[in-house]
Amino acid sequence: MVQLIRHQLGAMLLRALRSEGLGARDIFEGRQDPLSWFFRALAFDQSELDIMESGAVENLPVPSALVELMVDELALALANIGPAGLATYLTHPPPPGETHGEPIGPEELHLDPSVMLGFLSVDVAPPGLWLEERESTPVTNERLAAGLTELAQEVGTESDAVEVHIEGALRPDGGWSDSQETVRPAAVSVHFTFDIPLLGTGEPELAQILERGAAVASETLEGMRAVFRGP
Repeated sequence: MVQLIRHQLGAMLLRALRSEGLGARDIFEGRQDPLSWFFRALAFDQSELDIMESGAVENLPVPSALVELMVDELALALANIGPAGLATYLTHPPPPGETHGEPIGPEELHLDPSVMLGFLSVDVAPPGLWLEERESTPVTNERLAAGLTELAQEVGTESDAVEVHIEGALRPDGGWSDSQETVRPAAVSVHFTFDIPLLGTGEPELAQILERGAAVASETLEGMRAVFRGP
């Protein structure tokens, strides 16, 4: 059995970000539904934060990584108490006419290996200023899409899902690479997801997943700069 509590998980994530030279701002936690707890932080390169500490975070002209740890609290409880603990809450259906059933033995309960303890998401985006200042033509748009795709594939080899998001890229009356259109992306990001299985995840394993996520965030922040600098 493991012994993990929510606030310990948030501290572990912040520690993983610091180990990669990232500073976190806009730290927030909450619930998305009765059984889903999340911890969220906006991460920047710490050296850049130190230089621009006086400015509002949302106005910093540098790339950022939105890092979110989502935890299934029921799965977290099961990870902590195990089948033996769960068995104390359950009984077999009582016989007709009776109100109490026989206790269920722990050996009768098995945790499903497909159940996830939670997920770690990393979403890296450039500042809006970079999108406003860049040339937006069919050629440069295609170059941007190709650069982001290559970055996602190179950095996300250890993640469980990788996506490139480009908002405002397509219009009904034109297209991303239509030579007659001047389509300017409204938002760009590269998204990574890391699965956190219920079975086999203790504090060391969780720390490794968070460290991988922090490393991906750091590498993608640097890669984002290279994509926008271009050849």
